[in-house]
Amino acid sequence: MTDPLSKLPLFATDREIAIAVVGKERASMYVKAVIPTLERKGFPRIDPLHDGRPVLLVRRFYDGYLGITAEFQAAGPDGEEKLGEWKGRRQARNERRPQLGLNTRCLGALRYMVEHPDVRTSAEIPGATDFTMKELAAKGALKEGRKDAQGDRTWTVTDVGREEMVRVTDWHGGKRRL
Repeated sequence: MTDPLSKLPLFATDREIAIAVVGKERASMYVKAVIPTLERKGFPRIDPLHDGRPVLLVRRFYDGYLGITAEFQAAGPDGEEKLGEWKGRRQARNERRPQLGLNTRCLGALRYMVEHPDVRTSAEIPGATDFTMKELAAKGALKEGRKDAQGDRTWTVTDVGREEMVRVTDWHGGKRRL
């Protein structure tokens, strides 16, 4: 039997995911009632750049939800310590944590650029200056480009910057902390 999620695009709509998970007949119920409940349990959020949910993360969510990725361990003697288990959880949590240590002003500028891909200069971003953009470039979130027709320096968001915004959004549960 083929996996219905594997037939979906990399980023899928809620309706496409619902059909793959529960079928056409129950898809509307799944979208209205189940997805909001699952989001509170860590179901992947809609990526604003791609206007869909990342199917790879949806699959990973369901693997954990169904216990497929859970490590089953035989019962050990009473009092057995599993210190490595705690270390693994901490490491996984730290990988989800924002990595670049951006201040509020930089986070706001980066979020604006990610949400508005056509924006290229600091003059187009509310509250941003070239200093802000240089800070983001120093952290690897932006790449400096040539000057435009008005003489303003242009900037583009790097993969590092996009990944950081995904981590920031995930870390704060989709709520803006700016």
